[in-house]
Amino acid sequence: MQNLIIETAFGYTEAKLSNKFIASAICMALEYEGVADLIVLWSKEIDPKERDEIIADIQELIDDCAVQEKVEPTSIKFNDLDAIAKNIRQFKDSLLSVVDQQGGLKRLAQLTGIPQPSLSRFFNTDAMPRRATLLKIAKALELKDIKLASELIS
Repeated sequence: MQNLIIETAFGYTEAKLSNKFIASAICMALEYEGVADLIVLWSKEIDPKERDEIIADIQELIDDCAVQEKVEPTSIKFNDLDAIAKNIRQFKDSLLSVVDQQGGLKRLAQLTGIPQPSLSRFFNTDAMPRRATLLKIAKALELKDIKLASELIS
């Protein structure tokens, strides 16, 4: 697997991705299997739009790790994540209504730096949201903390 990751890094260079991105992606891939899987997926993908989405997903994971190292003014308590997990769909639908009131997904993408296709996927799936993604969204929407999880669910 490590050889495939390194070979893919050469493809990243040819795709004119930054050295910083390449280094971060490789380091994360060696530590996290999910990132390694995304790198392999990227290497096999031929559709440029899909490749861009995969790069955006990898960048989001890199950013998520960076966010974990910083202290954010917006907070999400682990109990809030438990509340979200009980009814993810209702939470995401309620959060999307707040997003729509504040300009929609395109505006949220501009505010968060999260690509719009990634945000669409975030809101259209029933997957548990990552804490770092919720932090970015809460910060962009100027939500003080995600105790809103219980407010949106109730």
